[in-house]
Amino acid sequence: TIGTRIGRLKVIFRLPQQVYGSIQPAWTKDPLAYVEWYAPLKPAAEDYHEMYMVKKHLLSSDGSLPGKVIPLSSIRQTCQLVPNFGTTIPIDWTSDNVLDKCNTFLLNCFTSKYAYQTL
Repeated sequence: TIGTRIGRLKVIFRLPQQVYGSIQPAWTKDPLAYVEWYAPLKPAAEDYHEMYMVKKHLLSSDGSLPGKVIPLSSIRQTCQLVPNFGTTIPIDWTSDNVLDKCNTFLLNCFTSKYAYQTL
């Protein structure tokens, strides 16, 4: 849907037990996740294949992507990003590095009935 944010889950963690005795009572004991955000989606899918184009954000001045620590419970579902290869597939792209090397993807909403109805 249009309000959906697409992000790359980098790590799932909990804060150390020692934090909870500090002066910050608002810190949660629930699992947290660090997510690097992709750019916001356009209002409509691409005409040719009916999939949304997903693009990386530009790097910040320190060379990092925009990211945020969020409650793990706020993640609603996984999604499949298909690399936008163009006319040729770069030979140095592998399944281990394609999310780092590719800058644009297609959001595959056809992977399951649930994804089709929600993405």
